[in-house]
Amino acid sequence: MKKLLTTCALLLTSITSWSFTPESGLYWNSDESGSGYNFEIQDNFFFGVFYVYDDLGYPYWYTTSGFLDGNSYFEGDLYISEDGPCLLCGWQQNHSYESGLGKIKINFLTETTATMSLLGNTLYIERFNFYLGDELQKMRGEWQVIYDVSDFTDGFPYFADVLIFEQTETYDGNYLATGCRSESTNYNRCTNYALNNNELAAVYDTDNDELIAVLRDDANYYLAYYLKTGTNQFDGEAFSYRVGSSPNLSQPGFSVRGFRTASKHFVDTGTGPSKNDSTTTNHTKTGLNQMLTREKSDKTTYAQMTKTQQDRFLRTIEKLEKQLK
Repeated sequence: MKKLLTTCALLLTSITSWSFTPESGLYWNSDESGSGYNFEIQDNFFFGVFYVYDDLGYPYWYTTSGFLDGNSYFEGDLYISEDGPCLLCGWQQNHSYESGLGKIKINFLTETTATMSLLGNTLYIERFNFYLGDELQKMRGEWQVIYDVSDFTDGFPYFADVLIFEQTETYDGNYLATGCRSESTNYNRCTNYALNNNELAAVYDTDNDELIAVLRDDANYYLAYYLKTGTNQFDGEAFSYRVGSSPNLSQPGFSVRGFRTASKHFVDTGTGPSKNDSTTTNHTKTGLNQMLTREKSDKTTYAQMTKTQQDRFLRTIEKLEKQLK
């Protein structure tokens, strides 16, 4: 656990960039409770509904629609809709017309945050979290993960994984989400085998909105993750490196995307063996590192981190590792 904690903390010192997919859902600004913005994104088509108020405080709503520019920017006209039916009343055709307020501009910063600009004013908005808790509690559940290792192997270009974030806990003063690589999707929780051989620990950097996680890939290798997280998905990079060493930051990681496939409620209450049950596993399972062609990955040198970031990161690792001895 100490080695996982050390690596998690050190990964916070550096940031890379990657693409992401904005999420549909209900957005708001926490300083403006009572108003909201409902976004639906299908492929690259965007539809937005804004429930706000007029100058007299009466509820009003606007709509907008059109195609995203790239994967994260929208700009379109706002329309007013009036004279529709009341709730559960007989249907009658409403009337929609352009509001005359100009273009609404929505720039997604992450999967679940954005800025919204209109009439020279810009507002920060985020997807509303009704129930999932803080950023680490939100990760609780089962996630299926795809790694693109095409630049790192002569074999099959993708690797799949199933990770379980089982609980949040405080260990040695650090607030963590902990879990495992699932031994089987038939198990809703981490078995003893999974916890002993494929332990997972994660911390969240609130300053940079990043989830940093370390997984014991097998007896000889770790996987370290830089992730941007949404409600039901995450995107980022993963690095494979030998236990007792550090990630080689002069090289890029491989792209990783994850999708929630079971809720925290399922992890808490689902059927199947619990971590207190015995397991019939009697052989050591291989990890992702055995898929990689090390000679090929060693030739990949287009690192996304700057030299300054790399030097700072490695110096910090060296200092903290001396403290652990």
